[in-house]
Amino acid sequence: MSSNTHDQYEWFGDYGQYPPRPGHPPQPGHPPRPFHPPRPSHRPPPASPPRVPARDNTELLRLRSAYRWLRRTMTVTVLAYFIGYLAMAAYLPGLMDTPLFGALNLGVFLGLMLIPLTVLAVVSYELIARSTIDPAAHRVRIADAERREGEESR
Repeated sequence: MSSNTHDQYEWFGDYGQYPPRPGHPPQPGHPPRPFHPPRPSHRPPPASPPRVPARDNTELLRLRSAYRWLRRTMTVTVLAYFIGYLAMAAYLPGLMDTPLFGALNLGVFLGLMLIPLTVLAVVSYELIARSTIDPAAHRVRIADAERREGEESR
């Protein structure tokens, strides 16, 4: 065993030192920027707003309202069931203790029914979105592409 405690911890000697950075050629017209990330390569946002505001686009309004309705309906459905379950558990413990079959009582059954109800809400959300929201989104994309093509041809 070493009598000098510094000898035991020599492996700390290189702690905190980083290897040298690879050399990158400086960009023309810019001084080198040590320890900074490279500049982003994306284009700046357009200088002028779009010609047709989004609130004037009726297809986009329909898409937003359909999406909002669907999102709120599914959320309220699952939350209403859950809040009803919690209220029954808090205020009607005798009813929730009612045996249904075997050792399963009403409270456990209603609690377990949260899982299929949530799955049903997710599946119905997906099906309704495919039939109502996706076609509206497709129409909005087509209209936007046609508008951009018209602007580029000018």
